[in-house]
Amino acid sequence: MSERAAGADGDPTAPPRLPGGPAAADDPGAMLAALLTALRSGRDAGAAALWASLTPRARGPLGDLAGARRALANELLAPLVGHASAVVDPWERHGDVARTHVRVVVDPPSAPSGQAVSALYLVSARRDAETGWRLTGLRRDDLPWA
Repeated sequence: MSERAAGADGDPTAPPRLPGGPAAADDPGAMLAALLTALRSGRDAGAAALWASLTPRARGPLGDLAGARRALANELLAPLVGHASAVVDPWERHGDVARTHVRVVVDPPSAPSGQAVSALYLVSARRDAETGWRLTGLRRDDLPWA
């Protein structure tokens, strides 16, 4: 099934809905900004935006939208959900691929230790002629074992 054939919720009849709308098709930063906004608002909105942002290959390990929700509950990705702030480094672009680092800060009430916690992520994306910029990877980058 092509990426265009699979809608944001996995329904083959639903049109793809990229976070960030048309701007996300031309700018990886717009796609990432919309994703971070959705992640900040909560796990359900974040999971839907994450699922819509991923390439079909990157969706594979998650399986479906419920898998995206479960992934956002694990200790590696959980800091993205409800984060207090995010700082995005400049994108490194090479043709139709790009990557950046994102540091999110979790407020003390949300942090398990009661102190502010930050997490660093490596974000990679690819531009497709049909669908625009999509995530190919999202990896915690501040833990040696992650």
